[in-house]
Amino acid sequence: MKILFVCYANICRSALAEVVLKKKLQEKGLTDIEVESAGVHNYAGAPRDYMMSSYAHKAGYELGGTARYVTQPMIDSADLIICMEHTHVVMIQRLLAYERWSRIYTFNEICFGEQTGLIDPSGDTGYVYHYVLEKIQEGCAILAWKLEKMVNHGEIFFQRK
Repeated sequence: MKILFVCYANICRSALAEVVLKKKLQEKGLTDIEVESAGVHNYAGAPRDYMMSSYAHKAGYELGGTARYVTQPMIDSADLIICMEHTHVVMIQRLLAYERWSRIYTFNEICFGEQTGLIDPSGDTGYVYHYVLEKIQEGCAILAWKLEKMVNHGEIFFQRK
């Protein structure tokens, strides 16, 4: 299974979600799930957001590397595409065949059952960064639990009607 996190620039939210979910999956011994992230706007090569990197580091996560721009092969090969906001969903839908739209969710939808987007902390206060970090940690813990149930027990959590 391959999971793709998507946000605006891939310097903050989606990059953090990738790192956090990888760690949660590793802790559960789920090594056959590939996780990556990218942005819908081309900031490829841009450094990670300094504030988010700092908050992530304090929480035990390293946001290494640089921003990646979402590509057609990334989208086509993903079994699950998790966008940080509904606008990202719409942009991904434009690149993916209609019959495959069922694999696209927002982060808050798939993790918490909420129809809201996850706020972009870029350029905001430290409180907002801290909030987003906690929300991503909590959401990825839930997502890892769902993936573990799916892999080990055949339970299905990611299927739209």
